[in-house]
Parts: sequence; structure tokens; C-alpha cells
Amino acid sequence: MDEKRRKLAIWIVASLIFQGSIYLYFDQFLLAPTSTYEVSAAADSVAGGKAYYSRDRRYTAIVKANSVDIYMAPRKDPVRTVELGSKKVSYFRWLKDRDLALMALHEDSGDSSAVTLTQIHPLGAEHELSETVSKLPRGSKVVDVAYSTATNVIYMQVIVSTSPEQYRVYRTDANRDLKRVYLNASRIGRIAVLYDQDTMFYDNLAEGTVTARHVDGSWQVISPPGGKYRLVGVENNVIYLARLNTEGLATAIYTGRFKEKFKEERVLATPMDVRQITVKELGKAAAK
Repeated sequence: MDEKRRKLAIWIVASLIFQGSIYLYFDQFLLAPTSTYEVSAAADSVAGGKAYYSRDRRYTAIVKANSVDIYMAPRKDPVRTVELGSKKVSYFRWLKDRDLALMALHEDSGDSSAVTLTQIHPLGAEHELSETVSKLPRGSKVVDVAYSTATNVIYMQVIVSTSPEQYRVYRTDANRDLKRVYLNASRIGRIAVLYDQDTMFYDNLAEGTVTARHVDGSWQVISPPGGKYRLVGVENNVIYLARLNTEGLATAIYTGRFKEKFKEERVLATPMDVRQITVKELGKAAAK
């Protein structure tokens, strides 16, 4: 009997080791690029539009051609409809720490265009602030927004030309002081901000570098020398960069904090388009 028990115990231990090896392989190798980063669309495609979900999925916003319909879980009760009229939505995102969304609209009029960034409360609360930039080149629209709920600063990235590709960035704050932010590049990729400091980061696509722009107008390149890099994002003041190969694809992820050296955090199993890589878990890397 003791011999049978000993063999059974050995078999169980061996089985656990085997299963653990499989899980380790999946976690550290096969699924490694997606454990901290995810490949996903900004929204789910649904009938008639795109669905955007609030932080806890309590609210769902369906962005359509002529309206934005907001529903409340769990019964998907309609709670609000925002009529767009002749304007179009170019950007929509729920804030990460409250039930409030940012929505960017654009509208052409003659030879110019106007873009508006506005707050959207699911229940239609009063005092929804909005900022409008007028007299932009026709076809201009907001393509990205970087904000911090700690500093109440918002940066809007506006594409003003597609041929050649050119962008402008505008800044606003709690005092509704809207100003254009002048950069050392017109072709930029992603933008991001620190949580507790008014510093903006952006891609200089022409140079393959990532730059920090301070509120006083000064700037500095923060990406490591001797390579091409793109900005992935900033979470809890941890900055994520992607190193590029000669074909412009991401091959590794680097992490670091502002004014500190970056280190290689992970080599991607397969080179991929940087635009498909986003920071997935808020603060997870910073907490380690």
C-alpha cells in the first residue's frame, strides 16, 4: 500500500510540475506581449455605430452618425441622447476615474473648420464645459486627447492636413485658458501627460524620437540615443516606449520615469505596428 501511495504522490507532483511549466510558458512567453499591453480597437462596432464603455461598464455610449445614445446597465435603459446636427464625432473616451466622457466634434464651414472638445455626463448634468478652436484648415479634427484629472490640464491633438500630414496641439486647463502649444515637429504620433505634473510627451515621427514639452515651452528628447522609438503611453507617471526596427515595427518595450534612464522591459515575440500597442493595466508596472 505504501508503495502505491508513493507512486501516486510522485505522479501527482510530476503532473503539477508539468502543468505549471505549461502555465509558465503561456504567461511568460506565448502571452507575454499581451500581459501588460493589449491589441484592441478603441471601441466595439455595433449596429449603427460604435460602443464605448464607462470605467465599470455602468454606461455605454453608442456613437452614431447623427447622435450619441447613452444607456445604463444592466437593462440597457436609455438615459440620454446627444443630437449632433451637422457636426461629426472624431474622438470619444470615458474618463478612467469617474462617469464622465470627453467627446470631440468637428464641422466644416466654407474654407475653414471648427473643432470642439466637450464634456459628456451620462445623465445630462449641468455645466458641461466645452472648448472650441475655430478658423482651422478645412477638414481639421481632433484625433487624440491627453489629460490628467489631478492637474485638470487637457491637451488636444488636431490633424490640420493629411497631405502632407501635419498636426497642432492645443492646451486648456481649469481656468479655461485655451492656447496653442508650439512644438519642434509638425508630424507627431501619440501624446500623453504625467499624472501630477504639467508635462506633455509626444512622438516626433520625422526623427523617431519621443519628446517632453514643459509648460514653459522648453522641450527635451527623452528616448534613449542610438535607435528609433515611439510613445506607447504614460500610466501613473511610468512612461512606456516602443523600440523600432528598420521597418518601423515595434520589437521591444522600454519603461522609465521622467528624468530617469529607460530600461528594456520586454522583447516582443513578433514585431508589430506600434499603433496596435496600448498600455493595458493602469499602474501595474509602477506598483511592482
